[in-house]
Amino acid sequence: MGGGNYHADVRTARVAVSTSRTSDQAFNYNERARSGQVQGVHPDLNILNKTRESCESTEHPEITSIAVVMDVTKSRGDDARRIYEQVPSFLASLKLSNIVPDPQVLWAAVGDANCDRAPIQVGQFESDKRIDAVLEKIWMEEGGGGTGEESYELLAYYLARKTRLDSLKKGRKGFAFFTADEAPYPVVSRTFVKSLIGDTVAEDLPSTQVFAELQSKYHTAVIFPRSTMAQRKSSIDAEIRQRLKLAGGKFEKVSIRCSLIWDNRNDLDLHCMTPAGEHIFYGAKRARCGGELDVDRNVRGEDPKPVENIRWAVGEAQLGLYQFWVENYGYHERDHGPIPFRAELDIHGQIQRVEGVIRAGATGSASKQELFSFVYNGADVTEVDNHAAYQDEVILEKWSRYIPAVNILRVEDAASSVEVMIGFMALQSGAMTLDQFVADMKSRRVPEARQKDATLALTQFAKQGIFQEVSPELF
Repeated sequence: MGGGNYHADVRTARVAVSTSRTSDQAFNYNERARSGQVQGVHPDLNILNKTRESCESTEHPEITSIAVVMDVTKSRGDDARRIYEQVPSFLASLKLSNIVPDPQVLWAAVGDANCDRAPIQVGQFESDKRIDAVLEKIWMEEGGGGTGEESYELLAYYLARKTRLDSLKKGRKGFAFFTADEAPYPVVSRTFVKSLIGDTVAEDLPSTQVFAELQSKYHTAVIFPRSTMAQRKSSIDAEIRQRLKLAGGKFEKVSIRCSLIWDNRNDLDLHCMTPAGEHIFYGAKRARCGGELDVDRNVRGEDPKPVENIRWAVGEAQLGLYQFWVENYGYHERDHGPIPFRAELDIHGQIQRVEGVIRAGATGSASKQELFSFVYNGADVTEVDNHAAYQDEVILEKWSRYIPAVNILRVEDAASSVEVMIGFMALQSGAMTLDQFVADMKSRRVPEARQKDATLALTQFAKQGIFQEVSPELF
């Protein structure tokens, strides 16, 4: 695979990005999947019992293999579109700058194999507009679990063991980039390796081993958002408020509010056990303690964007232990697969959020998933931390177990990711110093904010003693 060239020059690429080629024209398969017209991974991106090859040819005698793995779970779905818009500039800039010879790009998407229907999607290595065809087939499922981990380790396994790179014969590694805001699972599940990739392994593999194998084949980096997890989840907050407003639920002037959303017609139910031992749920919507389930959706499967809401008005919440959970009362959708959900807890304006999934086929008490548990002391609240696994320091520490910490590159804007990838390759290959790369970005008229973002992301990587540090006067 991998014939052809993408754009003749960066100007042509920039015009294509800004006028005729936007993310609205991409991800066609994604829109069909969301509407229920198709199910599962597109056949062209299904890698069960398949390999991917990056082959040299007369046209491309010195191949550089580049794998880009996009996180397409809920928290980074918009980032994938932002990165897509920069693809022509990415390839054209690589070609004109001569940073690496004959780039071939494999585009992949990752979710969570524990709950998503399309957890791994992998295209071919391509050098021309066929990359667009790959992106059009990606299903941005926007699922994910609630553990602070996603299935990056399965993509690492696939790239390490199921891709063939001709460049390795000449002693040149490829490059692998992961866009991520969560961490890999600590082990590569042999069950998922068999069901999704087709390999039989005797036992689960440590992710440390698999990432070591990957790095013997690819120079590996993670592109991680510099924003906080609270900022990355702000879209969930807005969505919950919009759904509650449409449904007539109350989210203002409350002491305690717990809201639940999901994205299909199945009948999930929000439950609460109050300090007085009262159980608030669809069968007992009002409690003597003042709590009320004021929105109950999908008794008949009427709403594809449902919400449920239990709240206490200001001054009505009793002191003591509150426990919230979710159960699946029953399926209305034909597909009885996993059901991802999101929940939000508001205590006097302090917001907590959690994501999770109801396992496939589970209903009633067998489907129960804990959401929040805390002791309410009026204005002073002692809480159980449901988001510890999402904290940046926790996720970054986990990633540093698998790749060098300096290879974790943090960006403010997802659109800067492509410049960060180019810069990483320039530094790693020795084609440019960081000063030279900054000058290269200027010559290509990369927006100044993006230049600064990319330079900041690459500075620690450039301090390894191999590369030159950027000069302050360049800005």
